[in-house]
Amino acid sequence: MKGKHVLLATFSLLMLTGMRDPFQQPKDHCHTGELAQWRYQGMVGKGGRNIGLLQDGQQRWRRVEQNQILDNGWRIAQLNAQTIVVNTGAACEPAQWQWQRQGKANETMDSGGAVGDVAPGTGRKSAERVANAG
Repeated sequence: MKGKHVLLATFSLLMLTGMRDPFQQPKDHCHTGELAQWRYQGMVGKGGRNIGLLQDGQQRWRRVEQNQILDNGWRIAQLNAQTIVVNTGAACEPAQWQWQRQGKANETMDSGGAVGDVAPGTGRKSAERVANAG
């Protein structure tokens, strides 16, 4: 009889403490695993309001404003043309996350060189080749 009581007490204790599968990832209440998947594309000013453009982990675009609370509980703490900062929560690690604006890899690449510059192999004849032509 004593064995049944010990077994019942042990089983009850396990059920009350919320036994979880040790091989399963713990629940991420702060959604910090998603932080690296989001992208900040920039900001648009409209009627005195600044609206940031964020792309989430599912590749959906979101328009966000300062102090807005997102679906996952993050709050937009700071928003400017180059960066956006979110507070993930007091009990979360990290408590704050910042993204830099995503742009072209090399924005000067598409601007082209000076008008007189001719890159070798572009198909244009340089002034020297034209003068020596015969």
